[in-house]
Formats: sequence, structure tokens, C-alpha cells
Amino acid sequence: MRNIKKLIIIIVTSVFLLNANGQFYNGHQMTFGKNRVQYYDFYWQFYRFDDFDCYFNESGRDLAQFVADYGQKKLAEIEDYFDYTLEKRLMFIIYNKEGEYKQSNIGLVTSDQETYNTGGYSRIIKNKVMLFYEGDHEAFENQIASAITEVIINEMLYNADLKDRISSSSLIHMPD
Repeated sequence: MRNIKKLIIIIVTSVFLLNANGQFYNGHQMTFGKNRVQYYDFYWQFYRFDDFDCYFNESGRDLAQFVADYGQKKLAEIEDYFDYTLEKRLMFIIYNKEGEYKQSNIGLVTSDQETYNTGGYSRIIKNKVMLFYEGDHEAFENQIASAITEVIINEMLYNADLKDRISSSSLIHMPD
């Protein structure tokens, strides 16, 4: 009789303890309230070129000119390498530092933990490329080149639209 009481108490206690962790579901990364704290008000400007636009805030004019010069040269080089011309115009959104980049709500989805953490790489959403300057022009050039390459490959393979990604996932044509 005593063993049965202990067994019942253990089963009831374990059932309550299993349900106790429900209050910590997803932690602070819930699907609602997808806003980030923005410490500064940014006044955005842009340069329009034949193949892309450079969006920058009031203190990022020099970086935008650097991205425009290097991006024009690198875009032509990468398009020539892949023998493919972009159909959609690129949009470079340039931040002066990573702290400003982390304040952005552009393309913010918190469906999983991997897309929530934005540190250390540039985020690409269709033809929008978010770039941030880390204090090193060589690293910034690598960031620009890898972003252009990723946009071209995504457009080549998937036509850059979600509905086309699903329909063309079995039909991938690579250039000769």
C-alpha cells in the first residue's frame, strides 16, 4: 500500500514537472513584436546607378561612394564570370557600423534562432543587400563581392522569388 502511494505521488509530480517548462517556450524570441530598439534616427539618402542603388544615412556618403565604385567593377566581373546578367536591380543598404545594422527591422523574421542572430555577415533578401563597415576596407570588399555573388546565384537558380523557388526547385539550369 505504501509503495502504491509513493508510485502515485511520483507519477503526479512528474506530470506537473513536465508541464512546468511551458512558460519558457521560445524564450524572448516570440513571433510577435518583431521590433528592435533603435537608438538613433537615420536620415536616408541614395545614389541611383544603372544596375543598382546605394542607400546610406547622412554620415555614410564616403562608404556609399566606395560601394558604388567597387560594386560597379565587381558586378561586371561576376556577371562576366557566370555569363549571366541580373534582371532585378540590386539595392545596397549601407550601414556605418555593425551596431547600426543590428538596429534595422528590414527583413526581420524571428521564426528560428539562426535567422534572428545577424552578427558577422551581411543579410540578403531577394535583391536587397545589407552591408556594414567593420573598419577594414578589404573585409568590406569581400562582403560586397560575396553579396553580389549570392544574389546572382539566387537569381540564376530560383529566379529570386519564393513562388518560383518552389516551382523551379526540380528544374535548375546552369549556364554553359
